Amino acid sequence: MLITTDRLTLHAWSEEFFEDLFALARLPEITRYVRHGRPWSRDYTMSRHQSTLAHWAEHGFGWLAVRDSSFTGLVSLVRRTAWETGLGVPAVEMGWWIAPSAWGKGYATEATTAVRDHVFKQGFTDTLLAVYEPVNSASERVVTKLGFATHSEYEQEGRTFRRAVLRSVGNGCRDVADPAVHGLGKPRVV
Repeated sequence: MLITTDRLTLHAWSEEFFEDLFALARLPEITRYVRHGRPWSRDYTMSRHQSTLAHWAEHGFGWLAVRDSSFTGLVSLVRRTAWETGLGVPAVEMGWWIAPSAWGKGYATEATTAVRDHVFKQGFTDTLLAVYEPVNSASERVVTKLGFATHSEYEQEGRTFRRAVLRSVGNGCRDVADPAVHGLGKPRVV
């Protein structure tokens, strides 16, 4: 799979991207809003890398490497069950990391917009989920620009996370997710 934008190419995840992933995963400014908020070990990074390759093999989509002239980050796509999403319906969770050297260039919005459109056009899902910490204002801006709507918040290990949802209404079109309209269950705070 190859997705292109005016400035970026997004490549299907492969073995060649492990060292680039590990370089990003070691940066505190990248991982501060992910999982436990600390840099990843090499072993944990390899575990995530291998899981991503397995996800591609099973579902035909997954993480994408973002490149301008070199590796610049990633957009992740992970199929989640109804229980995992907290929405009561299955969804594909979208996330992203952009290297600090590329911050402020609009790459996160450009890459995720292209991936969002591709996901809906290809029919990988009709529900996209983004989970982020509300204190991460950069991610909140991207989520808003993409058209996601807040669904709910929950606490995990003393941190607050927000679920945002975007639904496809067919033919690649999008509609802001209103839980009452789209049957996603009642928003709730856990």
